Amino acid sequence: MTVRELARLRRHRAESAVSDLSLGGVMVVGYTGSAASARALRTTAERATGPGTRIVAVCAIRPVDHHSSSTILHDALKADAYLLSEQAALDETLRRGVELVRSVTRVPVQAVAVEGDPVRVLGDAVRRHDAAGVVVGMGGDRPTAQVRHIARRLPDDIPLWVTDGHRHIRMTPSARGRSGAGRAIAPSLPRVVGA
Repeated sequence: MTVRELARLRRHRAESAVSDLSLGGVMVVGYTGSAASARALRTTAERATGPGTRIVAVCAIRPVDHHSSSTILHDALKADAYLLSEQAALDETLRRGVELVRSVTRVPVQAVAVEGDPVRVLGDAVRRHDAAGVVVGMGGDRPTAQVRHIARRLPDDIPLWVTDGHRHIRMTPSARGRSGAGRAIAPSLPRVVGA
């Protein structure tokens, strides 16, 4: 057996499919507005139960350019020129996430956008919101390398579920390698939508 086959076997053992996904407490959901992240957010909303349950949709973003150059369209739109900005697109994405959750459940929801790498942003969000678990979307049939990086970043007692809306995979601590405690990184201030 090669090292590669051994690593693949270990990875398969570290992932376990669960038939039912019951979620409670503060759930952090990786949300970008993509179809996979919207399915993860909807799945979390449908399965979130219990007292004290709330959902925090977290969107990791690259730095927003607040000083975009003026164009003819900006001049024509005047006061509505804001609609052409990156900030407007981000606000719309967060608003759609909040509306998606509210269309499914009455569980409180908050959407935040934080500048930075998704791995660091989700790890920081778990600590900031004292989360009970993390849910991320899956576009293919297996969790991506980025999902594995997120799993390694999380503390061992925080479960990570990966879902496509129908199949749910729980990433166990053996998939994570080292503990996600890691070194502290100064967090960015989030942009919050909803409450």
